[in-house]
Amino acid sequence: MIGDEPNILRTLRRNLVGRGYDVAIALDDNEAYSMVSQVTHDLYVLILDFTTVNIDGLEICERLRQRSQAPIIVLSSVGSENTKIKALDLGADDYLVMPFNMEEFLARVRSALRRWSLFQSDAQTQNRVILTGDLVIDTAAHHVAVRGEVVKLTPTEYEILVYLAQRTGKVVSHRELLRAIWGAEYGDEREYLRVFISQIRRKVEENPLRPVHLLTEPGIGYRFAGEYS
Repeated sequence: MIGDEPNILRTLRRNLVGRGYDVAIALDDNEAYSMVSQVTHDLYVLILDFTTVNIDGLEICERLRQRSQAPIIVLSSVGSENTKIKALDLGADDYLVMPFNMEEFLARVRSALRRWSLFQSDAQTQNRVILTGDLVIDTAAHHVAVRGEVVKLTPTEYEILVYLAQRTGKVVSHRELLRAIWGAEYGDEREYLRVFISQIRRKVEENPLRPVHLLTEPGIGYRFAGEYS
């Protein structure tokens, strides 16, 4: 966990430790980067609002993502959509507005750890998904390539792409995609999908503004246009 609000940190740590999780705490950006460089973590919980030191929580989020693929849950008292989208765009996997229900927080922790475990264990090894154009999604090798170049996707980006690709031609609703990737308690966070689909398009589409692989079905959801091989 990363933040400078002792009361919140103590409460979160007590609840996490009580459920069997090992928890380390960093109180500023330097401690956070040192923690990442020394120990491999399965999840980062970042309290975005620093009150005692002049630190930009969004910058920490961005630099954490540069150093690790592990999921990042951002906690903040700021509930504006712009801030939420910016955090997601900089690498966060989830965003929870404070104050929140502790059971909701713990459910989001479980969901993030589930996605990370699936990503690490190569659970999605059903088919080798190939688009006859320039995009190859190889779930057995657990990599994505565009025009012969391997593309680096975060675990969440990868899961979204594979989920849609394994349903080629089918329109997947926002609610179905959110629940499949984040968990059953999700369904209304459409801004999550807008951000992550945009990120994936920047990495796999020749022209992200005119996508040919990941298509939007207005008001409904998304569709992957391709072929299985």
